[in-house]
Amino acid sequence: MPLKHTQWITALIAVLLTLPVIIGLIGTLLPAFQFFPPLGEYQFSTAPWRNVFAQGEFYSSLKLTLITGIGGPLLSLWLALSLLAWGYERPFFRKIETLLSPILAVPHAAIAIGLLFLLSPSGWLVRIFSPWLTGFDRPPNWITVQDPFGLSLIFALIIKEMPYLLFVMLAAMKSIKARENIQACQALGYSRFTLWRKVLIPQLYPIIRLPIFIVVAFSLTVVDLALVIGPNTPSTLAVTLYRWFNDPDLSMRFMASAGATFLMVTIVLVLGGWEIAHRAFSAFTRCERSDGKRKGITDILLGAGVVFGLVTLLNAFAALALLPIWSLAKRWRFPDALPSTWTWDNIERATPLLIELTSNTLLIAFSATLIACAASLFMLETKRQSMAKSNKASQQHAFDWLIYVPILLPQIGFLFGLHVLLIYLNLNGSICAIIALHLMYVLPYVYLTLKGPYLAYNENYLLQANRLNNRPWRHYFIIKIAMLKPALFTAFAMGFSVSIAQYLPTLIAGEGRHSTLTTEAIAQAASGDRKQVGSMALLQALFPVIVFWLAQIIPTRWTKWRLAMKNFFQKG
Repeated sequence: MPLKHTQWITALIAVLLTLPVIIGLIGTLLPAFQFFPPLGEYQFSTAPWRNVFAQGEFYSSLKLTLITGIGGPLLSLWLALSLLAWGYERPFFRKIETLLSPILAVPHAAIAIGLLFLLSPSGWLVRIFSPWLTGFDRPPNWITVQDPFGLSLIFALIIKEMPYLLFVMLAAMKSIKARENIQACQALGYSRFTLWRKVLIPQLYPIIRLPIFIVVAFSLTVVDLALVIGPNTPSTLAVTLYRWFNDPDLSMRFMASAGATFLMVTIVLVLGGWEIAHRAFSAFTRCERSDGKRKGITDILLGAGVVFGLVTLLNAFAALALLPIWSLAKRWRFPDALPSTWTWDNIERATPLLIELTSNTLLIAFSATLIACAASLFMLETKRQSMAKSNKASQQHAFDWLIYVPILLPQIGFLFGLHVLLIYLNLNGSICAIIALHLMYVLPYVYLTLKGPYLAYNENYLLQANRLNNRPWRHYFIIKIAMLKPALFTAFAMGFSVSIAQYLPTLIAGEGRHSTLTTEAIAQAASGDRKQVGSMALLQALFPVIVFWLAQIIPTRWTKWRLAMKNFFQKG
């Protein structure tokens, strides 16, 4: 791609990435100190902070947030490392790797609704053991979901985060020459878990630090999962703030802004504490890692992690399998393991609503993802040319870090600040505003997926083509883009699934005027109509899975199909 003035382009991209975040933060920070001209407040005050700290609900919500927001990522990291240490480079583990894509593709809300169907007192897990084992003829009076300790929310976070971390780890294994390390350590007599614990995991962790931080930040601020399966008396801090922001009493916005600012500070402190704890743990275990013992008692932790990790994956697929069952069930009385009567009426009755929701969902997801793919190509070409001019193998641009800021900050922390800007510009409630907010979260994942393959591309192909016929733009598309089809389709599938899963950006920018499968499924989750909710969650989970499947199929058959179409039209 023949771009000029790459330094200016880099600066412009950095500004475009920074501006929405800064505006959003300002729109949240100023009301946190009572300054909000739209409500007639022109004086700074600490009253919102005093009001927040005077709320007993605030402390309960903060405690739940810390328990779930730290416990979920910690357990996810343990299980992902255990599964990786157990199965890496083993033939059967490739089947597990192929199963990660459906779980990664399925939105958080669909997983949460599936778990609700699985774990609730009248859920499938109790049904398959009743009455022959439990003796239950009626659902037990248990609190298995939305429990006050947040255990069901932690489990839901693990189901979504463990496959993501495992996927990131598998992609990073080539960077540490894992196969050579494993062969050398096994030749010296080290057991499999011991060599991972002593040699490979210490090398792997620095590479995956940023994805881990993203997971921690997400867990501390998640709203959609917490609304469906998390505790509600009290709720997590993000859900509490969301309720305060939407309170009819507009003065509550000041207290909500102060709470959102506190949540952002909490994320910084938790990430700092996480890094300090990692360094302290590394220093504490340094002697044990270098003592030369071929086995260790702590290997039991990795072995237990394998068992729990496999159970977690089985629960994830069971939760997804329940979505089509409930959407097709006509009569399913407790304690029957399967419906006694099946019907299509549930889907037919909801068809008009599902068509509207599906069209909105696909329009927003396709638009945001296509824009993100084009922007990522533009940014990566700018970065590549800058690296070529400086003769450096790697060079960090400003946007290499700025692009991740939106997914590290709490959505509740700055989206409501952006909402004020949208109202001022008279863009609130429009499809364009929803696409713009989705783009902030789709772009980082698309960029990260494309970055490695794009920068590793051999530019000699383009050089040779341009020497034969100097048509840079044409050759860029028909040669380079064509050769990068697998990476492009994978990046598109990743961005599409991220857009489908967005809840708060859709709700805030759309103001309820443009509902999607995600927003409606979460709104209906508490209604008790499992058949309608199952239909919405099924479609919500189905579209990303189909797109991921197409992303694997189309690149391998593209040339064959293109030549077949060319021959067909030539004969015609």
